Amino acid sequence: MPRPGATVQTEHMSDIQILALDPADGDLVSGAFEVLRAAHAADAPEAPAPHEGKFRLGLIHPVPDEDQAIHLAVRDGAVLGLADAGYPNRENLHFGWATITVHPEHRRQGVGSALLDAFIADAKGRGRTTLTLDTRMTWEDGIERSDAGRRFAEKHGFESALTWINRRCAVDALDAAAEQELLEKSQAAAGDAYEIISWIGRTPEHLVDTMARIDSTILAEVPLGDLELEPETIDAELKHAKADRNEAMGVIPIQTIAVDRATGEAVANTAVFAYDDPEYTDAFQGITIVNPEHRGHRLGTLLKILNLRLVRENYPAVRTIWTDNADVNAPMIGINVILGYEILDAGAEFQRKFAA
Repeated sequence: MPRPGATVQTEHMSDIQILALDPADGDLVSGAFEVLRAAHAADAPEAPAPHEGKFRLGLIHPVPDEDQAIHLAVRDGAVLGLADAGYPNRENLHFGWATITVHPEHRRQGVGSALLDAFIADAKGRGRTTLTLDTRMTWEDGIERSDAGRRFAEKHGFESALTWINRRCAVDALDAAAEQELLEKSQAAAGDAYEIISWIGRTPEHLVDTMARIDSTILAEVPLGDLELEPETIDAELKHAKADRNEAMGVIPIQTIAVDRATGEAVANTAVFAYDDPEYTDAFQGITIVNPEHRGHRLGTLLKILNLRLVRENYPAVRTIWTDNADVNAPMIGINVILGYEILDAGAEFQRKFAA
């Protein structure tokens, strides 16, 4: 990738400079966040607002299993847009993704195309042959969204590969009696075969290995549409590195699992991620996964209710939990609907393949 502060030439260059963001450059970091803030206000103000602290700390503490590159489009010192790109560095070395965001006041001026050129050039330089862009879309009776992102992706040869539905749920969406009844039915279906364990923050050391094993099954189990991604191998070292990053960024996992009493292995897992920020009222539902051999016991519903109660008890400032599911993931969508999740909109991953 280009060195921080380097200028990258693209075919859409004109008077725009494309720079690699240096996390130490406070002015450019502030400019990049202002683009995210303005785009959120213009495009999806009902969605969770970008969190400046998390953005800044994420630049200093990168994802351990992914190489990040943020390209900025700059004119006369002002940041017009950014391409936030990531490249897996353990498995899926053919793959790269990017989210391109342009300030609402500088759209339709070639900024997005210049950023896309920079992303493609960077990805090819890393030997990546499958690239994706993501965008928001309208879904059913959710909030109407612009189709500019879809049209931009298709104009540049990207094709829709995966669609997911964005949903939100108030932490008290169910009344107490309905929630308790649902919990008791789920507990009865699970029976005594499982030990339910919850925690907040880092995974307890004695559970790290079994959690690494269940995390390694995620890409093999979740719907991926037309994306060609191989399962990741998560080990204890990576689990610890991710926990270190969460702590450094003030991101707090709230987690509940089911352990098969017969084997001692974790066979179901759910997690919600909150921020160490008493003024931030949103939290984010992570992957909920149940081992195929243990499905049919309502473990997904059971864990999500218990975990929701943990959120309410320990993070009273959190009012809304956000999640997304592939549009074909009927079982998880069904659970979310029962729990009170409502459609906001959708997102889509657009994919383009290049010759090696």
